[in-house]
Amino acid sequence: MIARVPVWIDTDPTVLPGGHEVDDGFAIALAFRSPELRVVGVSSIFGNGDIDCCHASAEAVVAAFGPIDMPVHRGAATPGDLHATPAAQALVDAARRTEQPGLTILALGPLTNIAAALTLAPDIAEQIASIIWVAGRLPGQQFRASVQQTEAFADLNFEQDVAAARLVLAGTVPIALTSWTVCSKVHLGHAEIARLAAADAACGILHGPAHDWLDLWRSQFGLDYFMPFDTLAVARASGIGSVSGFAGRAWITPTEPPTLIASPADIVPADARPIWFGTDVGDSFTETLMTRITTPTSQ
Repeated sequence: MIARVPVWIDTDPTVLPGGHEVDDGFAIALAFRSPELRVVGVSSIFGNGDIDCCHASAEAVVAAFGPIDMPVHRGAATPGDLHATPAAQALVDAARRTEQPGLTILALGPLTNIAAALTLAPDIAEQIASIIWVAGRLPGQQFRASVQQTEAFADLNFEQDVAAARLVLAGTVPIALTSWTVCSKVHLGHAEIARLAAADAACGILHGPAHDWLDLWRSQFGLDYFMPFDTLAVARASGIGSVSGFAGRAWITPTEPPTLIASPADIVPADARPIWFGTDVGDSFTETLMTRITTPTSQ
């Protein structure tokens, strides 16, 4: 029997009606319904919304897709909060309990909770197999969904707490970046959203908000789909979807505002650190994603 990968989900979901970002919800659902993974804990972080909104949304999605009574540990409300929040302390405890090769952290929002945990307990770096973070860009890259989009997307998971990113990048924990380059290649449209309506009750929590999010992408960007960004971090952890990329280096530029850059090139700043950067995903991933999310599993 193949051992399941122990993962911790640190997330900033806003699975709500009215055109709020829903990709964290899809990622959480995919993680719980991926047999390759064993979700050992979930924590909330500010990001797509304030901490109250994100924490409540995380609780709702975990209650729908996770084991009965699995708690969501409340995390930081503001950038730079390195105190022992319930999320930071729970993450420390989970890392220390996890046998080698260690805990995989799915970082779906700013790195504040993770930076806090590593500050509180530097020894856990040896117990973390990898941080898979939805952040970073190639040199000169802009995040635009269509020609109709006048203002490029920000690299919010990085930009909302640059100090936390600096702290984590300065450490030794292996980091994989599944950002715009690979995430923008996965599209969910009306057919996929309709499958949620026909699935089990858990999927009902995603259906309405996803429908509204799709409507927003149509009106703002002229597209018949949206991109479920955070699901690619789960794909990387579980080994599904034929996610490919390169082993390179990443650094934070000295510009204002700073930017998180990744490159396979040999000519990089002296403080650049090794990372893995996702660039492509197999054509079958969308079908795998939707099949898994809409297929209940025993917890």
